[in-house]
Amino acid sequence: MKKNQNRLAVIDYNRCEPSSCGSLVPACIKNCPIYPKKPSVIKIWKKIGKPIINMDVCIDCGICANVCYNLGFQAIKFVNLPNPEGAGIPLIHSYGENSYRLFGLPYVQKGSVIGLLGQNGIGKSTLLNILAGDLRPNGGDSEAPVPIETVIEQISNSSAREHLTKVIEGKITVSYKRQVLKDLQTEKRTVKEILKDNQERVSVSDAVEQFSLQNLLERQPRQLSGGELQRTALALSYLRDAEVYLVDEPCTYLDIKQRLLLNDVFQELAQENRAVLVAEHDTAVLDFFSDFVHIIYGEPHAYGIVSKVAYTTKKGINNFLKGELADENVRFRSKRITFTRQVKDREWNSVPYFDYPEVKVRRKGFELTVLGGRFYKRAVVAIMGENGLGKTTFANYLFKKKVIPSLSYKPQLLRRDFDGTVEKFLAAYSHRYPREKNFKHYLLKPLGIVHLLDRTLEELSGGELQRVYIAGCLGRKADVYIIDEGSAFLDVEERLKMTRVIRHHASKESAAIIAIEHDIQIADAISDQIMVFEGEPGKHGYSRGPLPKRDGMNHFLKLLGITFRRDPETGRARINKPHSRLDREQREIGEYFFTHSKN
Repeated sequence: MKKNQNRLAVIDYNRCEPSSCGSLVPACIKNCPIYPKKPSVIKIWKKIGKPIINMDVCIDCGICANVCYNLGFQAIKFVNLPNPEGAGIPLIHSYGENSYRLFGLPYVQKGSVIGLLGQNGIGKSTLLNILAGDLRPNGGDSEAPVPIETVIEQISNSSAREHLTKVIEGKITVSYKRQVLKDLQTEKRTVKEILKDNQERVSVSDAVEQFSLQNLLERQPRQLSGGELQRTALALSYLRDAEVYLVDEPCTYLDIKQRLLLNDVFQELAQENRAVLVAEHDTAVLDFFSDFVHIIYGEPHAYGIVSKVAYTTKKGINNFLKGELADENVRFRSKRITFTRQVKDREWNSVPYFDYPEVKVRRKGFELTVLGGRFYKRAVVAIMGENGLGKTTFANYLFKKKVIPSLSYKPQLLRRDFDGTVEKFLAAYSHRYPREKNFKHYLLKPLGIVHLLDRTLEELSGGELQRVYIAGCLGRKADVYIIDEGSAFLDVEERLKMTRVIRHHASKESAAIIAIEHDIQIADAISDQIMVFEGEPGKHGYSRGPLPKRDGMNHFLKLLGITFRRDPETGRARINKPHSRLDREQREIGEYFFTHSKN
């Protein structure tokens, strides 16, 4: 990076369409006030046939960005770029002159589990790809890469420097569980065959037992559900004999019990003096299994900076929620994120409601029984329980049997096979015009998806697709809304925005909302009442009508055998370490769900 650059021009090349914004010359070039005098300020990048902005020449007037915005492309933006290199955090990698940049690398510490916490698009997968050796860092120059020896010399973090040196020299073994599991899905072999071919550190039977894969062994990966595929990928990583384990978003599609069991896996690896790095958005679970936390902050899709310090878990997560790293004199968010510290059960005697009858479903060796109950208007009910107990089956029953007169449903599995733009998809899903004032003001803007209207579903990331589906579901006029695993693929900030949107929608539309949720922090933040599904996964499930929040959470946590408290600084849920003093004290008084802050 040139020393005089303190602003970064970022171009989203997925949105950039030069042939559509100018007859011969793209609008950004045509309207640049200094282009005729200095043609090098914006020129066509021959490699991709799209513009590139030279910030050494650019006067930062912003005209190109405004023109692009007014034409409806919104492909160009300018962001303030801090000086992390001046603070000893080197530029590690860049995808191009006007593309994402990564500064710094995390500690790679044997005998510890280090969590990586940051927004979507901030660079967690990029840095894991570098640590895995899948991506060779270029020092910030994609055209003429900086020699790797120079990149390594600039890294002040000795453990990262040593790790990267060994990766480049091929002198270290790394086991990498990726975020996207496309390679595994294309496998033609059975799960058993794949596991057997990767048996190194432990036996296949140990991995099968650890990740509950007994019923999947004769199936191919393409036949697995999202949760089954995730557990298979984790088992593959667990089998390999490596010095470093990199795990990217392991909790996606897993229920809370499966998430908590990851603590046993990661701590086992750490106790064998192996390094474990985990990128995860579920803060309660990340807190539970991590020893230290690195924060990655910056501007999504523009730049990401890895904190110089690997903070203790409590301090690291609290720093992220507060939006500041006092030790590094950094503030990266203007407002703190805090959670409600008290649970106040509402009175429902005078609130209108919708009754539903007893639900009984029998299919393929599985039986579900849900006792009849009622959903109150303006209330959000969180449905919690292990996978395979019938939560989605219950939601589908309500939806397909039309038990409730008017119901809108956001499914767990999201499809991309829609022929048209996001705007057309939302119109078809909600039966409303997405650009109308209320739709934009109450759904599109707070969910952060206004700029996606002209994109296709195929172009969206997992988090963007999730938010589009939520907007489509809530945009439809209905008495009851069901959001099935709405937090999947969303980062911490996006999850909290989602909870605010859902709670506001329930109140504004005088509707009942049912949220099937595995993130215990989000279930706590979003709900007025709780429905707990229990039983034996894959065989039988049982639930009864919504319980008061405190009773429901206590019952659910008791089934799981865990207790949690609230952090006094932020009010967030913190799972107590098993057999700790607080864990023992809360079990003794029967308070698995501690409703006020406690150190």
